[in-house]
Amino acid sequence: MTAVLVARRGGATLEQTLLGLAEQSRPPDRLLIVDATDDEAATRALADARPTMFVSAAHGASFGDDIARAVEALPDPETTSSPYGGVEEWLWLLRHDTAPDPRALERLLGAVEVAPSVAVAGPKQMDAAAPTVIIEFGETLTRTGASAALAERELDQGQHDRTSDVLAIGEAGMLVRRSVFTAVGGFDPALPSVDAALDLCVRIRLAGHRVIGVPLARVFVAEGTAEFARAHVPRRIVHRWRRAAQLHRRLVYAPAVAVPLHWLSLVPLAVLRSFGHLLAKQPTRVAGEIAAAVVVAFSGGRVPAARRRLARARVAGITWDALAPLRMPPAEVRRRRAIARDARIGRAEDVAPPRPDFLPGGALVVALLAGVSAVAFSPLLGAASLLGGATAPIAPDPAALWAGMMATADAPADPFAFVLALLGVLTPWQPSLALGVLWLAAMPLAGLGAWWLAAGLVRRRGPAAAAALLWGVAPALLVPLIAGRPAAVIALIALPWLLAAAHRAPRSWSATAAAGLLTVIVGGSAPSLVPALLVAWLAWMAINPRRAGRLLTLIVPLGAVAAPLVVAQLWRGSPLALLADPGIVAAPGEPAPTGLLLGWPDLALAIGPLQSILPEDAPPLLVAIVLGALLAPLPLLALLGLALPRGGRAVLPLAIGALGLVSAVLASGVSLTTLDGRAVPLDVAPALGLYWLGLLIGAAIALDGLRRAGAVPGLIATIAGVAAVAPLLAAPLTGLAEVRAAEVRTLPAIVAASAADDPRQATLVLTPAGDGLGARLELGAGRTLAESRTARTTGPAAEDAREVAELAANLAAASGRDTAPALAGLDVRFVLLAPALAPVGEDGAAVPTAPLADPAAVSAALDATDALVPVGDTDAGRLWRVTATDDDRSRPPGIPATAPAVLLGQLGILALTLLLAIPTGRRPRRARTDEGSIDDPATTFAEGDDD
Repeated sequence: MTAVLVARRGGATLEQTLLGLAEQSRPPDRLLIVDATDDEAATRALADARPTMFVSAAHGASFGDDIARAVEALPDPETTSSPYGGVEEWLWLLRHDTAPDPRALERLLGAVEVAPSVAVAGPKQMDAAAPTVIIEFGETLTRTGASAALAERELDQGQHDRTSDVLAIGEAGMLVRRSVFTAVGGFDPALPSVDAALDLCVRIRLAGHRVIGVPLARVFVAEGTAEFARAHVPRRIVHRWRRAAQLHRRLVYAPAVAVPLHWLSLVPLAVLRSFGHLLAKQPTRVAGEIAAAVVVAFSGGRVPAARRRLARARVAGITWDALAPLRMPPAEVRRRRAIARDARIGRAEDVAPPRPDFLPGGALVVALLAGVSAVAFSPLLGAASLLGGATAPIAPDPAALWAGMMATADAPADPFAFVLALLGVLTPWQPSLALGVLWLAAMPLAGLGAWWLAAGLVRRRGPAAAAALLWGVAPALLVPLIAGRPAAVIALIALPWLLAAAHRAPRSWSATAAAGLLTVIVGGSAPSLVPALLVAWLAWMAINPRRAGRLLTLIVPLGAVAAPLVVAQLWRGSPLALLADPGIVAAPGEPAPTGLLLGWPDLALAIGPLQSILPEDAPPLLVAIVLGALLAPLPLLALLGLALPRGGRAVLPLAIGALGLVSAVLASGVSLTTLDGRAVPLDVAPALGLYWLGLLIGAAIALDGLRRAGAVPGLIATIAGVAAVAPLLAAPLTGLAEVRAAEVRTLPAIVAASAADDPRQATLVLTPAGDGLGARLELGAGRTLAESRTARTTGPAAEDAREVAELAANLAAASGRDTAPALAGLDVRFVLLAPALAPVGEDGAAVPTAPLADPAAVSAALDATDALVPVGDTDAGRLWRVTATDDDRSRPPGIPATAPAVLLGQLGILALTLLLAIPTGRRPRRARTDEGSIDDPATTFAEGDDD
């Protein structure tokens, strides 16, 4: 009997193994040590054990290679002339982390001496750190060929002491007949890390021998098979090893006629299984799944060599059916999966924080916001589209949504185009209808998101409901709704959902993917908010260093959709243009320093209604003071939360609020686009929304800490906050809102009818503005949100832009030039003179306009142009038709050859992220506590850790 000890590492585990060998009640006849360490101290300890033979091996060799090297170093088996047969020699395979029980070898030999048909015997492998826990006792295969342990991580209560015949046993402490080991070819070199012992036992079984487990023989194992192969190996690597071993064995064990079919299915099956890993919220296994399939598919001669080894070992008459009783039945596989799933849910229930119940407070707040929104924006009910401010139809049809996401020869698509496509497909029969629905649902959706965010940070229903109500009527949200700024509205609706998902991202892959998709919505709709989000993202990774790799993936979806625009703007040398507001260019209200501090994007919308209530001679400063007094309880409560017990919870929301305020201050002085020759500043509403949301969550945490004492302050803050914004809710009803219901066009109906035959026809729109004249070309039925691109609005004036400006100047003033060639060259079929208000001075008196900006003078000049025929006044302005009979049709701008492939890649990344974001597991139920205590958390359902 030869004991073979393979040592990879030294330390206490090696010392325990050597001590166990020395204390054996039946010592081995020979001790052969394979030194694969790179530690001099370990080598000295091995030498001190006085081995019979000492073999040095490479540190990176596999366990099977080390055993093969040891067997080669052994002397030839003894022979005898006895008529009863030769001398049987046994090999006891040990690792440096395998400390045997003093009677382990005695009991193993006792089991095989009374059973001549046994070629392999294995001990019960116990956990060295918890000696009463079974790490492994026997291995088997499922019907699909996956390896499985018969007993794994179980408390040893004698439940497996009747186990005898098994399909396989682990290599740690394996006792194997040397002649059989040599006859079947030893360990498979293609299985260097896992399943090598399983494959060896399968070949021994097919050779006509038995494999048994000896429950009374025990060894104490400090490392698993994978950990022995590589210290501190990540779980994703272990999965890749196991999957590669399974695929290798599948090709080796399959009939010859089925091998080509199995080989062809390796990579396609890996792709399908990768989708399954995403659904199971295990994205770290995807790369290993595909890598395992590729490695096995192109493993060279490993599979043929293993098949020849199996064929030589197999005895005629023994088929795979003989091993079927030893394999794990499907029912047992399902039972184990159910147990593992219940265990994961149980662990999630143990760590899940308490949350307030959504009913009735949260539901009532959302319903109240829905009712207020329906009343305030009732003029928009049933609107096919919206106009005013930066609003416009989304797109005429789904094909236009697709075109909006694809790069053209002159400009890449904005990330906002993907957001619009998501919004437009909600009503595919009329994409622009979704914008009107969004306007009516904005307040309740925002309130629901704020409740979901606050509910993850507080335990009481009142603070969460107050946060939801105040966010639903936040000035940063209401001002864009009134001013018609869809990008800001979308960003502010999604912002609390993003923060809620990001808060759970370190514990959940589903939440991480959801946060990634929401980052696309928020960052694509409000690029000026991206720097603040990046700072928060880096800080969140620093706070959760163990989950930094997971959080790093959060930025991948936004990076994928924004990459073409980033490359284009960097190539152009204008990286700051990446922060430009997407969509239709429209000047937002001018922010005031006081308004920024109060969280109001446009303070004029608040000063006007308040001045009508206060005395006529009240100075604007008094109005600002009244407004500040109404909003003061909110920041005071947020700051109070820092001084309360567990006040550290308020630090992060207040830090996020500070990021929003700093972003708003910086953005208020930046202009990246122009409109009618005037610089257009960035919209500060999204940044102020982040500021306001941070204050709201901080105040909710403070109210939660005050418990019953917070009822009155919370009520005061809520009533005061609602009173401050109440005048804004009346703006749509009184006609003061810029946004209005409209048809799915921005040009007159006669132009839209003509565009049905030629969607690329151009209309020259002239807009008197101040002392100048704005000019732009609109195609088809008018401009849409889907076709707008910031690469055009922030780029230098192109050649056609100069041609448009020159044509507009020649048409607006009698120059005597023939404008027909220029009109034909730009494919202009109509000219529209849009209405414009006369500029007003500081004293309220009208300012005289230049001749070029005088609408009457421009209209007279257009009437006098031979190339134009007056059509008349329309709902969009006065219209002229071009008299030229040019039958040539406009050609759409060229599309780069790589644009479809790039778009498919972007959509693929978004689809995979969505697949990962969809929750598929059961949610852990939180136990309901005593309802009599107001301080106890309520019951709800919430997602657990889906790692």
